[in-house]
Amino acid sequence: MRNQWYADHRDLVKWGTLLRLAATRDLRSIIQVAYLTPDSAPTVIDSELGQAPVDARVLDHFRNIHRISELCAPAGPRIHVFDLPFSARGRQDYACAVIAQIRALVPRPAAVFLDPDTGLAEKPASAKHVTSDEVAAIWSVLEPADWLVLYQHAAREKDWLNSRRASFAGACGGARVVTFRATSVPRDVAFFAARRGTTA
Repeated sequence: MRNQWYADHRDLVKWGTLLRLAATRDLRSIIQVAYLTPDSAPTVIDSELGQAPVDARVLDHFRNIHRISELCAPAGPRIHVFDLPFSARGRQDYACAVIAQIRALVPRPAAVFLDPDTGLAEKPASAKHVTSDEVAAIWSVLEPADWLVLYQHAAREKDWLNSRRASFAGACGGARVVTFRATSVPRDVAFFAARRGTTA
């Protein structure tokens, strides 16, 4: 996830999915594990008056993933953003920090939302991916009635949806997986969700 992608059309499906899940399953917390990576070069505005970067107030309004925490206040569910910077080389430390945050999460039950740039990796992963081993480690520390949700971008393969769904289910110990997708644009993303304590 990058701040620069906050509030795009995929976020409508993302947070629509999470709030629907929370409402229908009485979830009291959502933690977004952002897998935060650096934004690309900042936008500069050019005119006859010269060049200037976009005002910081504008960036804070449109490009600050923490603003999502305001979505459900004060009624809930509580939204937490885990924004520790992520890199492929720091995977192990990152996963340990995520697990510590999940163990301390209150109130429960909760949705733990994994939000890497492109989703689950079938091959050795870059900073854009989460691995099956990492999903399994996070799944193992969830409490009964907690949900694990994964953002998955379309892969360059014909049956990416079923392939990634099966990988996610396997990492979740064979749990039943619910798939969420938009009926129109964007059709290139899916959200896989599994409840701790259920099997296929």
